Amino acid sequence: MIKLFGVILVVSACGGVGFVLASNHKREENALQQLVCILDFMMCELQYRITPLPVLCGMVGREFPQLPGRIFAELAGEMELQIYPDAECCMGVVLSRCRDLPPITKNEIIQLGRSLGRFDLEGQLRGLEAVRQDCRVRLEQLSENRDNRLRSYQTLGLCAGAALAILLI
Repeated sequence: MIKLFGVILVVSACGGVGFVLASNHKREENALQQLVCILDFMMCELQYRITPLPVLCGMVGREFPQLPGRIFAELAGEMELQIYPDAECCMGVVLSRCRDLPPITKNEIIQLGRSLGRFDLEGQLRGLEAVRQDCRVRLEQLSENRDNRLRSYQTLGLCAGAALAILLI
């Protein structure tokens, strides 16, 4: 009876790891899609209304309340406090507080922070466009064979659990 209980625990634990990997993949993809929408919004605001950066970041935070948008809301708050000299430093402070952001999305936001507020309007638009293109490329890489990859993560987790259970019995 104890062996059976141990086998169930090992298989479900390893299977759980596979399901967590699949969930992280989906979360990364959703965060990148949100970031692309945020970048589109920011580009439109800068092109047509020439919105100041702290106001623009606040607008993004209100318009996109999910995780990538919340970062911009916090960035607006940091920029309004004027403790740090530029947007890149403020972005670094905000990202150091955020632990929930997937790694690829975090790298893209760091890249975005390097160009925000540093250049004139044309330079900022080029920086936003470069980050948006990079996000789209990464999004295509993540969505390529997505279903097979997610199913593989789940299956490998369950199979690894079964193999480990067989070895332990």
